[in-house]
Amino acid sequence: MFYDSSKTKINKKTKSEILLNPEIRLIDFGSATFDHEHHSSIIQTRHYRAPEVILKLGWDQSCDTWSIGCIIIELALGYMLFDTHNSMEHLAMMERILGLIPKDLGQRSGASYFTKNGSLDWDIESKEGRYVRRKVKPLERYIPKEWRDNKDWLDMFDLIRKMLEYDPEKRIRPPAALEHPFLEKYNLRKPSRSSSGYESR
Repeated sequence: MFYDSSKTKINKKTKSEILLNPEIRLIDFGSATFDHEHHSSIIQTRHYRAPEVILKLGWDQSCDTWSIGCIIIELALGYMLFDTHNSMEHLAMMERILGLIPKDLGQRSGASYFTKNGSLDWDIESKEGRYVRRKVKPLERYIPKEWRDNKDWLDMFDLIRKMLEYDPEKRIRPPAALEHPFLEKYNLRKPSRSSSGYESR
């Protein structure tokens, strides 16, 4: 191995890049709002958009948990999980990756994406349907074959599964996520000092 910069190292054999400094800087709070303020019906960058936002069912902070789950898997794999610009296709990808969308969500949304009984109105044999089947697969199959017995990868995907829960009421909350086996070993609750000099908890 050799260092190609101060932030990464490259494994010559596998040509994989390993991040040495996982520091994250949060930017662009243009859509941020307080609970008592107006909530726009559409928020979030498309690829990280939670189902309740797509279905216009209202949203709260739990939609950020969904986004973080999408970002974790993107950082792990190097590509977006939901790479689409179409809401119907996005929902179809969700079903392919995560299983069927609960019928009550479809019925409550009243969206044209669903049949009267709450099932996604999507033809898996259509050209678009075949594309989604080729493009995405069930969540756990994204774990690289050589890592499918690795506890860290299994823990990470278990956390992602809990973050990508369709029902925002059942979706894991940040305090519980910090206690999940994938994150608890990093002791993220302890005070840390950012590069700006401010302490964060």
